[in-house]
Amino acid sequence: MGDFYESSGVSIARGDAASADAFAQLQRTFNVYSQLIKGLVLLKADFSGMEDPFLAFAPDGVGTKLKYAFASGQHKTVGIDLVAMCVNDLARNNITPLGFALYRATGKIDSEVMHDVVEGVVEGCLQAGCVYMTGETAEMPGFYHDGEYDLAGFAVGVFDRDKLITGERIKAGDTVFGIASSGLHSNGFSAVRKLFPPEEVVGQPKLLAQLLQPTRIYVRDVLEVSNVLGIHGWAHITGGGIIGKLGKIIPNGLVATLTIDSWPTPEIFERVRKSGSISWKEMRSTFNCGLGMIGVADNATAETAIRRLNRNGEQAYIVGEIDEVGPDEEDKVVFI
Repeated sequence: MGDFYESSGVSIARGDAASADAFAQLQRTFNVYSQLIKGLVLLKADFSGMEDPFLAFAPDGVGTKLKYAFASGQHKTVGIDLVAMCVNDLARNNITPLGFALYRATGKIDSEVMHDVVEGVVEGCLQAGCVYMTGETAEMPGFYHDGEYDLAGFAVGVFDRDKLITGERIKAGDTVFGIASSGLHSNGFSAVRKLFPPEEVVGQPKLLAQLLQPTRIYVRDVLEVSNVLGIHGWAHITGGGIIGKLGKIIPNGLVATLTIDSWPTPEIFERVRKSGSISWKEMRSTFNCGLGMIGVADNATAETAIRRLNRNGEQAYIVGEIDEVGPDEEDKVVFI
């Protein structure tokens, strides 16, 4: 049976070796609430101080940003992207990430590549303060191009129901503030690849570094601010850009009015815009344009939040305000 399976291109030995390597690395993320029993990672959730605890789950992937990793042979950052896309989605609702699970699939397992990928996942979990609990590696010959793979994962978190942040408390007169992104993060790459083909970017180290810059993980700072201050809403700016993601948390009858020059825009966004002759409206409907996380609170709270965030090493700015709109107004986010 083993020979037959091997003849189809699937190696049990390669899979076992990759799993063993991942298992050795994931133990770096263990904390006082995790333990190892007969090959299982057990996580004891600490619900102390919570009146009504719930669990939440956030799945995501890296997307076609992986093409730049394939072309360049640089695989250590995409794991950070994967974790970030999941845990940031939890943090925006004031949900504390507890654990992370990874799924990776490829045509033929390359042990060095898979090691680097897992190294990034471990780093992402350490940044987020969660445990890398488990994973699955699938070898699928004929399904992927040589040298390519796909990544998906999900994070599980815990929250106190009364402290969940959804945006429903946002009101007219609130202040909008933003936290700087590290660049493109991990969305919009199907469009970016048309402008900067991966095989051409390999010879441009500065541009390649900008494109592979991993997604910033905001978990610790966002949760600290959320648990101490009265934040009314958070938007994690991913697919749909500022307009799409911020707009989703703005209640009906209100609009977020953002001041265009109130935060710095990283050079990569201007390069993308000019290369594709893209309007700023379309850019803001696709990319984060320099703001990876946007919060809404009353003015005094927003000012305090910015001071805390900047003290912790983030770059945070007041970027706008919440206004009332007429009954015919459809836009939830406008720029002045």
